[in-house]
Amino acid sequence: MDNTLTPLQQKVLARYKELVSCLRDLDSSIKDLNQQQLDTKGNKDSSNSSPDEILKEMREIEVKIGLVGTLLKGSVYSLILQKQQTQKFNSES
Repeated sequence: MDNTLTPLQQKVLARYKELVSCLRDLDSSIKDLNQQQLDTKGNKDSSNSSPDEILKEMREIEVKIGLVGTLLKGSVYSLILQKQQTQKFNSES
């Protein structure tokens, strides 16, 4: 990278480069999924997948991911509380 940039600026630019790569991979994956969906329907016309339909499907996925995240946080919190109670019980004994 350019020597005139500070280390922080270099890190930020490196992270943006990683982000661009991830977004390109995501774009490619979405195109592949759309093509697979069209192939399974037996329809080669890509105009049937409207942006609204894709957005709706992605929103459903987002909600499911949010639910999984919430359940994971609850499980971790429960385990932490259980461990604290066990330690408290053992220290009292």
